[in-house]
Amino acid sequence: MSAPHARRVMFVDDEEGVRTSWNRYLVGKGFDVTTAEDGETAVSYLREEPVDVVVADLRMPGLDGLELLEWVHESRPDTRFILLTGYGSDAIERKARELGAYEYLNKPISPETLAAVITAAMQLEALEAAPAVAEAAPETAQRSRVRGAAEIAGGLIVAPLLGLAFVIFLPLIGIGAFLWVVGEKFLRRPETRRT
Repeated sequence: MSAPHARRVMFVDDEEGVRTSWNRYLVGKGFDVTTAEDGETAVSYLREEPVDVVVADLRMPGLDGLELLEWVHESRPDTRFILLTGYGSDAIERKARELGAYEYLNKPISPETLAAVITAAMQLEALEAAPAVAEAAPETAQRSRVRGAAEIAGGLIVAPLLGLAFVIFLPLIGIGAFLWVVGEKFLRRPETRRT
């Protein structure tokens, strides 16, 4: 894709709260984000404006995620497509990959992981768009691919561990705070009165 459209993402989901949350997060990460509430709206937009990556939910009314993927693959073959679903199966994943999905992700997914996958899709696109650079300096291109893959792998490993630490330690902190309040209120010795 051309330089003026760098880092452009379309997020497609029929739930407004989901679209709003992801839009806010991805814009905060430096992406230029467009949202669509269904596949038909996404197609209307994509006919006029290219994006680098489409991230779409599987289940939507009307044109679902697989049908949108098929349209994008045929009409915008340079656009990477990431399919998200909470209702995944091996058959759906196989179909998505056959239709040209860059990635297939099961919900729930951490924001850091999705941002890393979107970034990886864009980096792959940039590498494919510049074959002359890769031919002129194959060692540099190879090191760049390896470094990019290592960064993404690191993000994919660290993000769940951070989430797990949060899930484990937040309740412990809450229980400790609760016990401290209870101890202060009920276990404190009454002050002796002077008469």
